[in-house]
Amino acid sequence: MADDLTDGEIDNLLAAGKRRPPGDPTDQDRTPLSYDFKRPQHLNKDQLRMVENIHEQFARLFSASLASSMRMVVDADLAFIDQIMYSEFASALPTPCSAYSFNVSPSGNRAVLSFAPSLLMALIDRALGGRGLGVAEEGRALTQIEVSIVDKLARRVVGNIEAAWEARAPIEITDLVLETSPEFIQAAAPGEGVVVVAVEANANRTTGLVQLCYPLAVLEPLLPKRVSHLPTKTKQTEAQRARQTEALGKVRLPVVLQLAKGTLTLSEVSRLRQGDIVKLDTRKNEPVVVFIGDRPKFLGRPGLRQRQRAVQIVKAIDPQDEELYR
Repeated sequence: MADDLTDGEIDNLLAAGKRRPPGDPTDQDRTPLSYDFKRPQHLNKDQLRMVENIHEQFARLFSASLASSMRMVVDADLAFIDQIMYSEFASALPTPCSAYSFNVSPSGNRAVLSFAPSLLMALIDRALGGRGLGVAEEGRALTQIEVSIVDKLARRVVGNIEAAWEARAPIEITDLVLETSPEFIQAAAPGEGVVVVAVEANANRTTGLVQLCYPLAVLEPLLPKRVSHLPTKTKQTEAQRARQTEALGKVRLPVVLQLAKGTLTLSEVSRLRQGDIVKLDTRKNEPVVVFIGDRPKFLGRPGLRQRQRAVQIVKAIDPQDEELYR
């Protein structure tokens, strides 16, 4: 029969049981991870990073398109990318809304492009001669004239979407349809997962979101299962460079001519009256400055070509000298 254990030996055994070795699996954190079924994570990190890169490029293209349409400086940045259910996206749209549904090839499924009402009101106000202030009226649908103005922007934005995807996974967008009621936008089943990309645009004290809703059926043929972490120039093929060059060729930039410039004091400005002549610092024979976007890039001479205003480029401005012409 085994010897009886003393009280001290029993205490030592209990203490040793409490001190588990570092590799013991019972020492691992057993805290359960939370999972939100309303926001399923269908895309892995590599796929999400690819979508983010594509739509950062889209934000730059959209900024140029909106600036050209509104004839003012517009900043656009990627606001967020979210993975939610389609019913959640549809319920968040205002009624009436200004959303466009369209087919995306190669999948043939539909996606949604939604504009914030304040942004569209700023665009319409600017197109009709206003200062471009976005004052959205609650519950008001667009008139036929306003729809025609918004349609022009929507077609340009669709071109921006195609250009942004061109370098990674070329797509073709067709059948663009304006929808004013979220209930009638049948892009996906209510319980289907979607990826929502939001771009925030800022123009003349007006801020608004432009949202793209991609059902998973649209993204599946476009996103690879695994994305390489080494997108270096050495791995870039000639075909990829050609697609990128073609995509950049579709980018539209505003061209502005600065005929003359000068400075006045505030007191001189306050005394100006109709018929006064303001003497500027630019001589009449000096070339004009050609701005591409917001940067002075060329010197030229203004004139007419047939019945349209034109400019003849006479010299390129050195990048180091651009500040001299601002």
